[in-house]
Amino acid sequence: MYELRAQVVSGDFMVALTRALRANVREERRSIRQEQSKRADQNVAQVPETPPVPEKDEDLDGIDMGATDMTVYDEENVWERLRLMLPWQDGDTDSAKATKKELSQTRAQLKERRQQVAELEARVNELTERLAVEAAVQPAPVEDIKKVEAPALVPRSPAEPKPEPIVIPAAADVGPVAANHVALEDLTAQKWEMVKQLKTAYVAHGGELDEYGDIFILRFLLDKDWKYSSAEKKAKSTAAWRIKVGANAMRKRIAAGQNYADIPNIKELFTTVAVANGLCRTKAGDLMTIIDYGSLNVDSFFKKLNNAEYFDINTYILEYLSYHADKLTQETGSLVRQAMVVDAGGIGLGHVSLRMFIRFKPIMPLADLYYPELLGCARVLNAAWALHQGWKLVKPLLSKQIQDMVGILDSSKTQGALLKIADADVVPDYLGGKATTISRPALDWYPKDASKGVDLDLICPGKKLGAYMRRTLAPGSTKIAGIPDDAPKGYKPPKK
Repeated sequence: MYELRAQVVSGDFMVALTRALRANVREERRSIRQEQSKRADQNVAQVPETPPVPEKDEDLDGIDMGATDMTVYDEENVWERLRLMLPWQDGDTDSAKATKKELSQTRAQLKERRQQVAELEARVNELTERLAVEAAVQPAPVEDIKKVEAPALVPRSPAEPKPEPIVIPAAADVGPVAANHVALEDLTAQKWEMVKQLKTAYVAHGGELDEYGDIFILRFLLDKDWKYSSAEKKAKSTAAWRIKVGANAMRKRIAAGQNYADIPNIKELFTTVAVANGLCRTKAGDLMTIIDYGSLNVDSFFKKLNNAEYFDINTYILEYLSYHADKLTQETGSLVRQAMVVDAGGIGLGHVSLRMFIRFKPIMPLADLYYPELLGCARVLNAAWALHQGWKLVKPLLSKQIQDMVGILDSSKTQGALLKIADADVVPDYLGGKATTISRPALDWYPKDASKGVDLDLICPGKKLGAYMRRTLAPGSTKIAGIPDDAPKGYKPPKK
């Protein structure tokens, strides 16, 4: 560095460099003078941005650089003086500044327009998805909005026998009363008459009812805030859908004693994700379901189940929960719903990919459209950025009512969050509760019999809900808590 600097400031080098610079400045000035002279001959106005140049170059001859008295400071002064003599280097002109300003403003406008286009495209996609969902349902013709919602009670003649009274058991002690709690004993005779009439309309449109038909139909009226025509429209649509997908036959098999573990392809589902439907009861008496979505092995999920099989599994599970919720409602005297808990910890891009959206899209609206008042609340735990991206895709498929039931919690608020809706004795220990094993009746539901084709080493993957469930369902499995998922047979965790 110092050697190069010494060469640069040496007398001979700087003298030659100064001569070259003088020559360049003189040549540039000569070109400018010629251009100005040509414009003058043609009566063309001078370009205002062009700085004036002297008629002679005597000022250049005044720059004398001696070889012995050169210093760093002299060097800087000489270069600055030469720079100021070059009119084309005298900073940005007013025209250039204006152009740069306009360019900057145009770029800002372009960025704003692109943002607006992106927002419009997102809105178009949202409306398209909503239209697809709404088009899938064939609603009954819209009735006159001035029509009275509740049908008038039909007086009976004295000779007509009185119908059998509906037996309403006393409400069970299930803990604090939820905001949407419904006690059967609080319903008026007029409301039960509406239930009766809606049952008749439902059956007339092909619907089938069992011994818990009153509760099944009651949910439609509760869902529509006791507006009879709206509830009837939804009930008719549900009756047609249940015939189409075979839901009536599923419910009959469940009522006849079919177990959860015998649902077709449920064992394959249990080996791809940790899911515990109806695991326990909440303080309000609802059935709590926990899904560890982060434990889902996406590749195995698509390898073992196709879209049609997964749709049937979900319909079957909804039927199973719906039947048992109706049964518990009749037994306890309080409306039983489902409390859905989704653990989003460990979700990655694969869990919110396009193929996952395509698979989930047909099943996401099912509970909202055909199982009214089955969902009581939903909690998403350990929510990260990927979950929020997935929620943007799912949200348009759900009604505003269902959207309002969903609460999304990040990891800092997850631990112990379920204790607000369920007792510690039934909340799994890894979520802040005291339960270390699965209790009945859920214990009797889940697949756990190796003689029936259940691979105990593969069921309930994951180290959270999966490990919790394997303690009870597969105590001899290598995949118990504290043992890595890829551990070989016979592996034992090191002692602490």
